[in-house]
Amino acid sequence: MSLYAKRGYQGTGLIAIGESAGVTHAGVLYHYGSARNLLAAVLDERDRRFWRDTAEGWVGKDGLVALAQLPRVAEWNLANRELAKLYSVLQAENVDEEQEAHEYFVWRRRRVRGRIERAIDAGKKRGEIRLDVDARRKADEVVAFMDGAQLHALLDPEVDAIAIFESYTEALVRSLAVEAASTGKPKPKSQAKKTPKVQGVARATRGRPKR
Repeated sequence: MSLYAKRGYQGTGLIAIGESAGVTHAGVLYHYGSARNLLAAVLDERDRRFWRDTAEGWVGKDGLVALAQLPRVAEWNLANRELAKLYSVLQAENVDEEQEAHEYFVWRRRRVRGRIERAIDAGKKRGEIRLDVDARRKADEVVAFMDGAQLHALLDPEVDAIAIFESYTEALVRSLAVEAASTGKPKPKSQAKKTPKVQGVARATRGRPKR
């Protein structure tokens, strides 16, 4: 994983991977069959660790409560900088359709978009999110923000990804929430819940890992 994060897939040969793992080139092929299978295994492992560590914040939640969990992504990326870099580097390498993992990144992007879209739709049904919100378009916006913010945090050590995620999420929740004050009518009981607080780590824990 560290080699892919540093050099990308295109710049990392099986010989280098074997040397790093203490096995021969033939040993790598024996275990994975091909460089493409190895790449798939690396991406699957990265995803497995991400969902293992963050699932508690998402499972069983939808609507505004689910959207308020977005800063957890930045928290995980900060704690797992190499894996965050791995994802960003490989995604950039696979923009073109002919690249090995292009289909994977398109699939994963749509999967994440789908989760966000379903959360918004659930909030609309409960009456906590405005009915005029285009769930698909808003979900695309959120995914684009997350990838862009993380890339800039990796590029520039002055960027506080968690702070950016928190401010974006607060604005997102406010913009989506039904505003009873705009009509002067009291909220129905289904809308009486308070706007959920944005989830994030304490400022004291935000120190960026030393290089």
